Amino acid sequence: MKKITSLSLGFSFLIMSYTGIILFIVPHGRVAYWSDWHLFGLSKGQYGELHTTSMVMFLFFALLHIYYNWKPLMSYMKNKSKKISFTKKEFLVALLLNVVFVIGTLTLTPPFKTFLDFGEGIKDTWTKEYGEPPYGHAEETKLNIFCKKLHIDLDEAKLSLNKSNIIFEENQTLKSIALENSTSPSAIYKLIKVEIKDDNGKEVPSNLGRKTLQNLSDMKRIELEKAIKILKTEGLKEIDTETKLRHLADELEMEPLELYKLII
Repeated sequence: MKKITSLSLGFSFLIMSYTGIILFIVPHGRVAYWSDWHLFGLSKGQYGELHTTSMVMFLFFALLHIYYNWKPLMSYMKNKSKKISFTKKEFLVALLLNVVFVIGTLTLTPPFKTFLDFGEGIKDTWTKEYGEPPYGHAEETKLNIFCKKLHIDLDEAKLSLNKSNIIFEENQTLKSIALENSTSPSAIYKLIKVEIKDDNGKEVPSNLGRKTLQNLSDMKRIELEKAIKILKTEGLKEIDTETKLRHLADELEMEPLELYKLII
């Protein structure tokens, strides 16, 4: 049983490490589900599930490993007089290392912040490649409601899908339509997408939810001071110009597009 425990511990560690690395670099959830992202045949959700089950297996066999090696482990804690001591150099070093990693991560202190930013950079690269949904969990929205939210004519959308031989029902979600047609929700969206224009007749910026007030100001789409005054009138007290539009919209229980039209 000891051999099985050690080998199982090793295998579960390898699986957990592999899936952990993949989850570190995969696209953000909204992008992965929107684009039906897969790597080596597995989706983000499947990698997450594998990571969870391998973690449970690792934990189980780690406890067994501790049980079978209790005496050697306790010997690491004993001093010269054979008594357990929490002041041994090895114990303190191991504890300190873990404390440093925990505090460094929570406070985003370099090099931990640098490492995490690196991961975010990779995720953002996926976003640029695949694009992102017009709003969170858009793939779970029924086609007729999706069109209504984005001001897309439903009849025209249905005509476009029919021309592309897409099998669908208007009360199906984009996710189920994509699954039935072996494609992605983002591909379905591209077939029915129309240029969304603001009240001034200009095309609405892409990836609107990820834009900040400062971004929109730099693009000459809004007057920053005017936008801040409008948001304060709507009830937002503290406004950071680097906050993404989707977060501001969430606070006001709006869609990013509604908020954008409010402040232009």
